[in-house]
Amino acid sequence: MVVAVQSGLENIKKELKKRGFEVVDLETYNYPIDAIVYEGNSFQISHISRNNMPEMNSGLRANYGVFIINSLGKSIDEIEDMLKSRYYSPLF
Repeated sequence: MVVAVQSGLENIKKELKKRGFEVVDLETYNYPIDAIVYEGNSFQISHISRNNMPEMNSGLRANYGVFIINSLGKSIDEIEDMLKSRYYSPLF
């Protein structure tokens, strides 16, 4: 899974890499991504370009979108769980 992480979230980048995720820089990476991790009250949608969005019916990423997580107030374990499940909270 390719996870684009906002600049300034170095601890999250480091921890996600240790947990086996492919981590890239949100502001400069220009290829398809599976998820974004940012922090704050607003997200700059301009950081997502057409190049970051996988084609709808191609390859392993068929019918995927970009999963967006606001890391504010979340532990690395919570972020990892969200990335793996593609859910914001448990369904039970």
